[in-house]
Amino acid sequence: MTALQREIERRGRRIFELVDKHPEPLFSKAGFYQRLMALSMRDERFKAQLFRFVDVLPSLRRSSEIVEHLDEYFSDDGFGPLVGVGVRLARIVPWVSGRILRWNVSGMARQFIAGRNPDDVMATLRKRHAQKIGFTVDLLGEGVVSEAQADEYAARYLDLLEKLARETKGWSDPLGKNSELFPVVNLSVKISALYSQISPADPADAIAHLAPKLRPLLRRARELGAFINFDMESYAHKNITLELFKTIFTEEEFKDWPHAGIVIQAYLRDSEADLRGLVEWGRARGTRFALRLVKGAYWDYETTKSRQNGWDCPVYFQKPESDANFEALTRVLFENESIVTAAFGSHNVRSIAHTQALADELGIDRSRFEFQLLYGMAGPIKRALVEMGYRVREYCPVGELLPGMAYLVRRLLENTSNEGFLRAKFAENLSAEELLREPRELVKPDGASPPDSASVVRKQAQPRTKMARTKCRAHCAKCASALAKSIHSSSAAKKSGRMS
Repeated sequence: MTALQREIERRGRRIFELVDKHPEPLFSKAGFYQRLMALSMRDERFKAQLFRFVDVLPSLRRSSEIVEHLDEYFSDDGFGPLVGVGVRLARIVPWVSGRILRWNVSGMARQFIAGRNPDDVMATLRKRHAQKIGFTVDLLGEGVVSEAQADEYAARYLDLLEKLARETKGWSDPLGKNSELFPVVNLSVKISALYSQISPADPADAIAHLAPKLRPLLRRARELGAFINFDMESYAHKNITLELFKTIFTEEEFKDWPHAGIVIQAYLRDSEADLRGLVEWGRARGTRFALRLVKGAYWDYETTKSRQNGWDCPVYFQKPESDANFEALTRVLFENESIVTAAFGSHNVRSIAHTQALADELGIDRSRFEFQLLYGMAGPIKRALVEMGYRVREYCPVGELLPGMAYLVRRLLENTSNEGFLRAKFAENLSAEELLREPRELVKPDGASPPDSASVVRKQAQPRTKMARTKCRAHCAKCASALAKSIHSSSAAKKSGRMS
């Protein structure tokens, strides 16, 4: 065993000790939904149906529609007597059951969505500030269908920035040391929300339309002393996002501004080349920039899209490969700390412990990087990191339930993934030794391609009853969206979570 591995295990065990010391309270909302997710983990088919139902729920207007869909998704006797009783009860009192179901799913969404609007989210941010946890806020919604909608999103980002700056005036960085690298106000932006015609085949057109939308936001952020991060989305948008970032922050107006960042997804095979390209660009620019390293959240979409089109798949097929690459990229970031301010987005204690141990090995002070975790997930790990003296920032989505459904389903999948760290620790109770193993040891030699799930997808997509083939077609537009997303999500997406 290497000295680094020994130190990783030592730090990992310390994190587990603190996690066990500060569990989610039994009767808290987080504790309740953790137990709900544990129940869904026991039956993959039930989980798939649950997530489909959650996905379609916001588009159902009447209680009768809600109960109708509940019946279609869960009337199968194979789900057990408790579910069967619930479905029969819902049929008897649909007007009550529909409201309760909507209320419960909304409550589940609020577990992962920090607020409906800028005013709403401030209550959450104040609580986290008192707990010495920072924030980055993002507007829910992925992709726009018109330029009017894109303009609306640009205005909302600017409004959110103003609100955050006004309400956090006087706040200080929890660590104090090297706080100039980490502005209190931190906003994450999705480029897909700012232009409706983004095409990978025409990056110049996308940049020409996106840059004018972003410059006013960046100017105001600089005036307010805030930080702007460019989120990374699907692979189709990756190169455009990278080029847009380099283009804007090479402009004279922003060339010397260090409070801008971008994301690298470790599950992509070309992520190391992209990271090294950004480092080279940053050195030529001559100004620090920030980089958030994550695992990646679109595994299902990338593998399905690649298979459909006969393309080479851009992502690693095995979760341990992504974990190992995350560690390799962590080293690249620390070796270039003089130009890059690093943030590590993960809920995986092995990944976190490796980051801590490697920083010490390379002489990087803990105040010069931070850990970022998702709102509504891994509360005990956040509290453990704060107690250990590390800077912690929470990724806080803001918005209404309907635009947030895709985000919600990803979070549910991440919580219940067969290969997810949170499931392994909190539901399956794997040992610390198993959870802290070197990820390269877990890579299977026969895992060169993803499992062929096409037949499973086709089977899942088939309606099970006459009503699903006839009457439910009245809700075709509603169900089609849910089915499409769920088929993408149900088995493949669990391979890799955004911050797993």
